Amino acid sequence: MSVWNVPAAGRVAALREQAERSGDPSAALSDLELLNAAYESVLREQIDTRDRYMSLLTSLRKHDEQVRTAAVASFKGNADRFAQDAVRQQMRPFHELLYRVEKLPDRPGLQQLEDLRSAGVRVAHQLSDAGPAENLIDPDGARATLRSVNNVVGVLEGRPGLDGAEVLGLVKDVLDGEPPSAVFAVADRAGPRPEVPVASPPFAGPGWSDLGRLWAFQDADSGAHVKAYPMGGEDWYLDLWSAQGQLLAFGSATADEVAALAPALTAKAEAWSQDRSEYAWRRFADTAEAAREAPGQARVRTATASSPSLTAGRSAPPQAPPGAGAAAGPAAARRSR
Repeated sequence: MSVWNVPAAGRVAALREQAERSGDPSAALSDLELLNAAYESVLREQIDTRDRYMSLLTSLRKHDEQVRTAAVASFKGNADRFAQDAVRQQMRPFHELLYRVEKLPDRPGLQQLEDLRSAGVRVAHQLSDAGPAENLIDPDGARATLRSVNNVVGVLEGRPGLDGAEVLGLVKDVLDGEPPSAVFAVADRAGPRPEVPVASPPFAGPGWSDLGRLWAFQDADSGAHVKAYPMGGEDWYLDLWSAQGQLLAFGSATADEVAALAPALTAKAEAWSQDRSEYAWRRFADTAEAAREAPGQARVRTATASSPSLTAGRSAPPQAPPGAGAAAGPAAARRSR
């Protein structure tokens, strides 16, 4: 049955049946209160979605700026030298022709004009042999050649028991345009790359679990847990989840800050799961600030690129839709009881 155009009575019956099936105490609420609780849940999901979206945009902007800065810094040192050399090579035949023109007398003879015409023909041949100006930047498709060699090296790198002469033969075959199937056959015969153990992050310790590409910290008392995802360098992205699977807070911090921040977040999970009227990124920012000011704690510096700044966290929250505050208040009070 479609979820649209459902009468209020039918929607209340479906919500009550779902609450009874999951053992939710909201099944005992009146029809109006049950609808109000459902509306508050939808509104909370919209806030979480917006938080996630804004966090993704800010983290992407930070990544783009880092890539752009690195590319410009790498290119700037050699750009002028490469450009000057390319222009010099392209203009050499023209300079030769201009030199001959400058040496002509006021009244050139037939032989001098013929020599000049011959020089013009030679210049035309030189420019034709040089090919397009793009060849000065990428001569003979050097980029494609380097890419082919890099592909072979990438497939065979780290494989045990490879013969050097065989590898050089494979590189030569790929450069000659032959299909790379032999490269993969040799890689399969050599066996898989040996696994290199990855060092544990500095915050790994009691309560932390290695889940492969992420780490998790769980509070045994409340059942809440924090997931930590590496962002590259020293930055880690943290998610706080309640025991019921609610996303309560998120933000980023450096590796040496996570150890103090994770237990501080899980300690507040139970209270936050009861009152979810605050933005998740703001909760993270406030907790990070409190952990930074607490004596004996590691200094926590919240990374503002993937979550809004602490200054923004102190500003007034976005306006909620009409009636949202009235709807959230009674529901939050009921849950606190």
